[in-house]
Amino acid sequence: MSTKSNENVRGREAGDKPRMSLASRITSSYNRMFILCISTGLFIMLAVTAFFDYSGLTRRAEPALEGIRSLRRLEDMTAAVNQSQDQLLILLDEDYNILASSFPQVGTVSYFPVYFQTLGDRIWMSLSNRVDLPGGQRVYLQAFFDVTTHLRKLMFLGIAGILIFTVSITVIGFRGHLVTRKTFGVIDEMISKASSISSQNLNLRLNVSDATDELLEFALTFNRMMDRIEKAYEKQNQFVSDASHELRTPISVIQGYAGMLERWGKDDREILDEAISAIKKESVNMQDLVEKLLFIARNDQGMLILVKEHFDLSGMMGELVKETGMLNTGHEIKSFISPGINIYGDAARIKQALRIFADNALKFTPSDGTVTFRLDQEDGYAVAVVEDTGIGIPEKDLPLIFDRFYRVDAARERQTGGHGLGLSIARIIILRHGGRIRIASREGGGTRFFIYLPIGDDLGVQSPEE
Repeated sequence: MSTKSNENVRGREAGDKPRMSLASRITSSYNRMFILCISTGLFIMLAVTAFFDYSGLTRRAEPALEGIRSLRRLEDMTAAVNQSQDQLLILLDEDYNILASSFPQVGTVSYFPVYFQTLGDRIWMSLSNRVDLPGGQRVYLQAFFDVTTHLRKLMFLGIAGILIFTVSITVIGFRGHLVTRKTFGVIDEMISKASSISSQNLNLRLNVSDATDELLEFALTFNRMMDRIEKAYEKQNQFVSDASHELRTPISVIQGYAGMLERWGKDDREILDEAISAIKKESVNMQDLVEKLLFIARNDQGMLILVKEHFDLSGMMGELVKETGMLNTGHEIKSFISPGINIYGDAARIKQALRIFADNALKFTPSDGTVTFRLDQEDGYAVAVVEDTGIGIPEKDLPLIFDRFYRVDAARERQTGGHGLGLSIARIIILRHGGRIRIASREGGGTRFFIYLPIGDDLGVQSPEE
């Protein structure tokens, strides 16, 4: 999409109101500032030149004027003006009648203190000085200066300045628009690509080869944003795909047993019992999966609510150990729990997370193995440890075990049950309480989960899931 078409599209979207592009506004703004600066500079230059020329002329004429003004008799002043050779002068009475003149070419005089007139091909400037004589008599002494050369010089400077000004404005305006347009090209490209982004082409990125300075960072930020969007979209698609796959199995089982009941189970008590048992089992499995999916969805949408309160984590760990021992799985259960450790949080959710770690320890530890629970304090954190002597986790899988639907071994997971969501849920709960999880494991050597929960009542501590 071209720049012009982009601007047209934006104009139509704004209700057909004419709009100026950002590049044009910036160029126009700099042009106005340049015009103001050059105009001011040109005016100052002409004014200074005119001032120095004026000062030079009056300074040269001042001795002659001062000599005549010092004469206190009208007769003496008249004679001095008529005989003046160094300076062209005219002496006027109060009614501006000529009393004496050393510049006979002037037939008329002006009432203005400063006056310009043309005589032949020359331009003359007259300066009028009032002189008060004894007896209350008043006369005016006018001095004439040939300013033709000075005015031509000012005119030349003005024309040259205007030409330079015009050429500069043209070049700066054209070049400035090109540079600004090129600089903001990344924005036009972003608008074009952003308007064409859909779920089918989330891999669109801005070209950063021509970008510089802040616009380079702007383009990189946009590309990083698109990376996150694409990753989140892929993750969401994978989530939907995995959830659909997980739901397909129990639905297929239920449909299969329903069909078997329809064909043969109405009169066969054994088939009827088997089908009812299987359907109930798969229904429970589906309910468990749906509840987990809803939990994750609420968290993703920021709707997961934690009911926080002060509670005894030591007592909760004790209950968890007791309940785990009552499962009669054949495992040896050990516990080392420091008493009196209290935290502030959602007791039900934290117990749910700890139960997930405990269930995983039982699930992946042989029946003659050992599961150990520990609780202690460390640097302002309550540290709960769930340790087992089970099959362990391969090193390559350790960074992935908290991903949704991830299974270290799919075949083994089908045997032990589960959907690959438990550790993801546990991680969400711990992070939402401002805690963190550390894991130590090796294949065939057991696994230890370290759960760190802050001790205190800081309501603001809620770490987002990462």
